[in-house]
Order: sequence, then C-alpha cells, then structure tokens
Amino acid sequence: MSDAMPPVELLTDAYNVTHVYVDDTEGYVDEDELYALSYANGYVQARDRLFEMDALRHIGYGDSASVLGPMQLQSDVQVRRDLYTREELTAQYETASTTVQVSLQGFADGVNRQLIERLVDRDLPAEFIALGHSPEPWSPTDSVAVIAYMIGYFGVDGGTELKNAETFAQLIDSLDGERAAYEAYEDLNWLSVPENHYTTIDDAELTVAGGESVPNYDTVPDEQIALTHAATDTTPWGVDSDVLDGATPSVRRAIGALSGFRWGSNALAVDGDHTETDTPMLFGGPQMGYFEPPVIHEIGLHGAGFDVSGVGVVGTPGVVIGRTPEFAWSVTSGYDDQVDTIAVELHPEDRHRYRWNGEWRRMETETVVHRPSVLGALGNGDRPQGAVEQEIARIEERGDSMPVIAWNPDERIAWCQRTTTRGDELAGVFQWAELGRQDSFEEFETQLAEFPFTFNFIYADEEEIAYVHTGSVPDRNDALDHRFPAPGSTHRWESITTGTGLTMSVRDPEQGYIAQWNNAPVAGWRAGDVAGRWGSIHRVELLDRVTQDAIDDGPLSIDDLAGIVRNAATRSPIANATTPAFIDAAREAGLDALSDELEQWANEAYTWHTENGRHHPGVAIWETVRRELQELAFEKELGDLVPPLQFNPPTDIDLDKNEDPHAGDHGRALRDVTLIDALAERTNHEWLGETPTDTVRTAVERARNSLADRFGTDDPTAWRMDGRTTGFKTISAADGPEIGLVNRGSWNFLVSLDTGAGRSILPPGNSGHLSVGELIGTVRGSPPDRLTDQLELYERFEYKPFPVERAAVADNACHQDTLSVVRQSGINGQAFALLTRWLRRQ
Repeated sequence: MSDAMPPVELLTDAYNVTHVYVDDTEGYVDEDELYALSYANGYVQARDRLFEMDALRHIGYGDSASVLGPMQLQSDVQVRRDLYTREELTAQYETASTTVQVSLQGFADGVNRQLIERLVDRDLPAEFIALGHSPEPWSPTDSVAVIAYMIGYFGVDGGTELKNAETFAQLIDSLDGERAAYEAYEDLNWLSVPENHYTTIDDAELTVAGGESVPNYDTVPDEQIALTHAATDTTPWGVDSDVLDGATPSVRRAIGALSGFRWGSNALAVDGDHTETDTPMLFGGPQMGYFEPPVIHEIGLHGAGFDVSGVGVVGTPGVVIGRTPEFAWSVTSGYDDQVDTIAVELHPEDRHRYRWNGEWRRMETETVVHRPSVLGALGNGDRPQGAVEQEIARIEERGDSMPVIAWNPDERIAWCQRTTTRGDELAGVFQWAELGRQDSFEEFETQLAEFPFTFNFIYADEEEIAYVHTGSVPDRNDALDHRFPAPGSTHRWESITTGTGLTMSVRDPEQGYIAQWNNAPVAGWRAGDVAGRWGSIHRVELLDRVTQDAIDDGPLSIDDLAGIVRNAATRSPIANATTPAFIDAAREAGLDALSDELEQWANEAYTWHTENGRHHPGVAIWETVRRELQELAFEKELGDLVPPLQFNPPTDIDLDKNEDPHAGDHGRALRDVTLIDALAERTNHEWLGETPTDTVRTAVERARNSLADRFGTDDPTAWRMDGRTTGFKTISAADGPEIGLVNRGSWNFLVSLDTGAGRSILPPGNSGHLSVGELIGTVRGSPPDRLTDQLELYERFEYKPFPVERAAVADNACHQDTLSVVRQSGINGQAFALLTRWLRRQ
C-alpha cells in the first residue's frame, strides 16, 4: 500500500450512469488501484441508492423488520434460519483473499464518504426520516450479508421435496393407492430433461453424463415412501406458523420488500455468419423482478485491470453482467438442484434430539427475537405487531450445518436442508465479478472453473459465441427418489461436481446462435425437483422462433436484435401449444365466432398488443378456457393443491404459489407442461379423462358462458378486456409505476462486437435518491423525473447508449468530476480524513 492514492475521474451521462476511471499509470500499486476503484464504486452507488442499500443489508442480516415493519417477518425468519449470523459473516470477510478484502473495504469507505456528505448537506434519503431510522456506517460485512442473501438464496435451486411429498400424498388419497399416485406424479415431476425439451446445446454437440431419473416404484425404499405421508401435516420449526402465513417453509423465495426478485433472464448470442457486420452480436435480459429503484445499478469501472460497463447488485462492488472492449456476456439462472431436504426421526420425549446412523444426537439451537418497526408498519399500511420469538435449530453432520425447517409433532419427524454451496457465497461472487478483468473466452471460462452457483453464461466476442453452464451438483444415492425428502439413514452425497467440471458448454454451435431463457442446457441432464420444470414446452421456443424469423429475413443489424427482444417480450410464449385444440373444440361445439377470434389472435402471433387499452378478444378467451381446464384437469386429483393461474403479474408475490412478476402465467410454461402432455395423450394418468377432446370442449363451453356473462354480450368480438399490466414494486409506501404487459429483462442491453455499438435500458431509472421535499409528491404519484427517466424509453422499446470505450463514454457524458480517495477505514476515519484535508486547504 502506497501513501498516495490514484486520482479518480467520474464521467456521468444524462441518465445518471457514471463511469469511474482510476489512473493506472506506473507509480501506483495494484492494491491501491483496486481500493480506489471500489471506493468510487461505493461512493457512486450510495449517491443513487443509499436507502436501498441499507434495506438490503438488513434483509441480508435477517433483521429487516426492525426497519421496514412486520411485512419483513417472513423474510427475516427464513434468512436467520437458512443463512448466517453476523459473526459468521464477519468471519467470512476476515478469512477472504486480499483482493476481496481490499475491494469490500474500499467500497465501504466510499459509501461512508457519501453518507458523510449527505449528512453534512442534510440530504439523507427521505425514507430514513419517514421510518425514524438512522443509517449506520457501512462496513465490509454489510456487503457480505447482501452477497450471502442474493446468491445464497437465488444462486441455488431445489429444496422443494417437502412440497412434492405433500402433492404425492394428496394423489395417494385421491387415486387408487400408492402405485397409481406414483405413476401420476411422474406426469408432474420427471427429474430428467426429456428429449422433446428445447435445450441450449443440441444432442449432436454434447452427450451428458450424470443425469438423474425417476426410479421404478418397486425399487424406492419403503422408508422414503412412508415419510411422504408425514408431509401432509407439517409446521414450521421454531416459529408460530401464522408468521409464515401458510407458506411452505422449505422453498427459497424473496418475501416482503423484495418479493418477486429472482435471477430469471433471457439472452441471445448470434454468430457473424448471420449479422450484417460479419461479427457476433449479443443481447441480455436479466429478469430480476421490477423494482423502483431497480435492485441492480448501472456503472462503468475502468482501472485496476477492469475496463467494463454493466450492472452490479446494489450493496456490493463490481459488475456481474455487461461488456468490455473485447467481449460481452449475460447470465440466466441455471436451476440445478443444489438443496436436499432430509427427514430425521425425533426422540419421543425431546424434539431437540434426532436419530442419525442409529444414534441419538442433539441439535444446535439458538433463540432470536424479531421486533418489527411500528413506523415501518404504519408506513406500509400494516397493523403494528409485537415481538416474535424464533428458535433456530441446526443439525451438524458430515461437515455440513443443516437448518431444521419444519416438523410433524405427531409423527416425530423433522426436516432439515443440506446445500452444496454453504459458505461459498463470498468467494463465488468475486469469481463472477472478476469476469470483467478477462480478455478472451479461454480466460472467461477458466475464471468460472470453480464457480459453484447455478447459472448459464452467454458470451460473445469479435470472433465467436459461447455458452457455459455452471453449478455445484451432488452425486446422490441412486437408490432414492430425489423428488422427495431423503431419510437421514440413507441420504448421502458421493461427490460434488462444480463449475465447468459439469462439462456443459458449447462454442460456435452449428445453428449459428445461442438462445437461452432458463431452459435446460442439454437433454438427459437433471431437471431438478421443481414440478413442471424443463418439460415438453418452454418459453425459449418463442425466442427461437422470432430469432429464426429474423435470420430468414437476412443478416441481422443491431436494430434487428432489438426487434427480437420486442417480439419475444410482447407475445405469449405458450398459447400456441394449446390454442389449436381450443379452436377445434369450439368448432365442434358450434362456437364458430369464438373459434374465429382465437384463430385471428393466432394469426397475429399471440400478441399482447392493446388497442385503445384493450387486448384482442383471443386473450380473454384463451385465459378463460385455460382456467376452466385447470379445474377440470387437476382439481379432482389435487384438490386445494391445484396451482392457481395468475395472469396479471403481481407486485406482491405469494411465496407458496411461485408467482412470476414479469408476465405472470402468460410468460412461462411451468403450469402448462402436464396439460399439454395430457392433450397429446402422453401421460401416465388420464388427467383429461378418457377422451381429452370432450374435456376441452366442456372447458370451451364453460368459458363461452362465463365470458358472455362477464361482458354482457354473446358476441366474442366484444370480449376485449382491459390491458394486463406489469407493475414496479417499491420498498417505500408509495405505489410504483405500471406499464403494459411485457415479458422482458429488468435490464436490457445489446452489443455489436465489431462496431462497438451498444445500447441499454434500466427501468424505471438508475437513480433512486428521494429527498425529504420530494417524498410527499412521490407518495401522491408524482415522483421526480430522474426516478423514472428511462421508463418511457423502456415502454417504447428504445434504448440509451451503452458505451465502454473511453472516447464513446466521454462523448456521452454530461458531467465530469474528480473524486479524491481517502484510505481511512470506517465512517470516523473518513470524516477525520476529510476534515484534515479541508483544514489544509484553508
């Protein structure tokens, strides 16, 4: 570490996107450059998102209800149970590499510099005042808490075994015994990616090893089948079930202020044979929910070996998706099953003792008290709530710490969860953030060699396109059915394969492009334990169709790439699979006018476009028939467990219903796969009866009657319902803006690698700072323009510049500033250093 710190220049454009430049000339050591870059990163991010950063760190610590009110209790209960204590998070920082420590400390000091300036200027974000909450100084551990939550919750998948067991038990009750139920359940949850699923890698280019499949019913251990019955009467461990409001305690989902956040996403890389520049192009659309302000922050970082533009996660340093002068990359969720639920027998007289390998052992327990903020409750329109006590219990076995999530008091069974990535969050995130320092695909792929979280990386440079699937998946006991909880006596992981060790990647595929929308990497791979995942229909097929159409029209321009984004975002990706059957059924029922409207909507490519604020009649018809079929197909067998269809994207997500904030059930196939397979008569159970066409006709006739009553006319041409909307969720009490129904990225960017042209859009805006004087107007629906300055562009599918080269950044900049970097840790250190510097200038 040297005495003099490198100078930092800030270039900011009209949309409040700042590029940080650190002088990396000789004379400064690498550590100082990294510290200065991270310092400026924290300073700029806190300028735009100070309150959001504060909220996220409290969410990561599991004490956010003390700031935001009782709406956060469910989140805090799960975080305290599943993740880490403050002491554990601090230990992770203290044992991290020098690079990680320097980056996090620099980031924290930059945040505190901004906090001091806000305090001096009396310009703290208004949310702090409204909540009666004073922001604490930022520490490196605060970023570790955000990282642990963001990737520890959303960088893994699986853990739905308890919910699966409940569904299986319901089928046993409604069908003729266990064997019939087992066969029917395979229609809902199949473990192995089927041959008719659209995969990113073609079978001819990769044959996968290490897949999983549903075992024959006769080979599943009796103990495991018997344990599924206990799942019908579970209660959360250590907390009143009312606190979780009936939600399945085993499923990792964002709740409360961040409900709707997840790593979804689509992306497309096209090789040079199909572009007008003869070099690759790429678009990325990370789908992380819609928030005001977004949970990601756009920035450029130039120095300390980085030369990158893109987005980072609020509360953390770095860029995780974006571009360099050499390449561009985007990311989608990989959905590998990395969480196992394990059933253990409890002692008949002491619930804290469990049987493991034939011995009674004691859980590690801790009691915490959650105290929801009264002002937070009032600000969100909730009733104030008293303190909530939670007992946290962990089973420590095989070197793993496994939280106990639920139990059945009558059956004396408890369930705990084992995760392949526990403790890997901090190192993993910095492996990811270092991608912006690489210069080629070989270096890019090497950087991901040990990356343990489940994602798909889509890459393009001037010469090639590529795809890499990462994760950390265990080699499980193949005698068990991995859709259901494993008995503690037989659960085991023989080994764990991580990162590029999964050997699922492809470079320059023969078809000339790589399309990804959270679909499976390759046939035969593990579909995981989530019901409906990776089946015979998938939304990525729409992205593939519109890409093929664009390529057929000639070499692609960057405008054509933008057109692909628009077409994929504004059309139903699933209606094409069922609508032909609906049309035929309507014709057979003599409902020609209804059939005509469906045909017209199909001819318009199932668009969600509105005319005078109303959808084409085909939308209302399709939705209503689909709802009727949901009841006819599944209610008898599944009863109250039938997944409800939510076509209007909710801003407040129901944890137990696995809802989607982008386009609801219009935008994904999770609820449709089994129905479509039943229509094709390729299911084990006859979900649509002996004659599926008759059941479809019944659904169409019911829908016709329902729609006639709803619209007050028998004329289907008049069945134009109000346009569906997608809403933005705010952490504060104010309502966020709404836009017409779309299924696209929370941030979109497009890059032409040869020309260097780049475009991006981050709705509603990159700035999230709200002053006290602006709070009342915002609550009344009139926020300052800077909070939503990209919203209209986003609605029109227009973009702002997305430069990375210095000359392009400078041409696009509106403001230039110099930031003096002060290497003094903590808020007191920053305040003292700034005061000393000010006195020297007097």
